[in-house]
Amino acid sequence: MGFSIILLLIVITILATYSLVLLNLNNSVVNFDLFFIEIDFHLGSLVLYALCFGMIITIILELIYFSSKKKHKDE
Repeated sequence: MGFSIILLLIVITILATYSLVLLNLNNSVVNFDLFFIEIDFHLGSLVLYALCFGMIITIILELIYFSSKKKHKDE
């Protein structure tokens, strides 16, 4: 196995462990009051969703950045 595959497995294992720890925070309830709607979220789920949303935004921005960098290199 190559070094990159081992590193990928370690990162996936750490993220899975981190996710399980965050889901244990589900005993605490966070109440959002958005004008006329009240939404209750569990704290662990909320943090996990925020982490996933941040990762998705980062990946999208990195793709945009590197695709524009590649276009400038070609010209």
